[in-house]
Amino acid sequence: MLKTRISKGDKVRIIRGEGRSAAVDEKGKAVLCTVLKVDRGTGRAILEIPRPKAKRGEREKPVRGIEVWKTVRYNAKSGEAGGLKIVKRPIHVSNLEVVEKAPPREFPRS
Repeated sequence: MLKTRISKGDKVRIIRGEGRSAAVDEKGKAVLCTVLKVDRGTGRAILEIPRPKAKRGEREKPVRGIEVWKTVRYNAKSGEAGGLKIVKRPIHVSNLEVVEKAPPREFPRS
């Protein structure tokens, strides 16, 4: 179990690793990513990166170091199509820097 200051919903910046060069806008500034999930057992987080809109007729490409192509099969129960899909890859929390904390979540009392 790894103790970390990063939690779900935080805005973070990638400071090290392969995903750092991919998470940069046109002006060269680092883009803020949102944390979708934190695995405290392995110390890794899954990020949501804001992407520019793909041009018409262009295929969406995965962000290097953060996303990867994955081959999936047709699922008859849900009707989900098979083929290549973009899947998010986890990044170690030591490669992230918290820029903005998420507001604290309130849980209902029972």
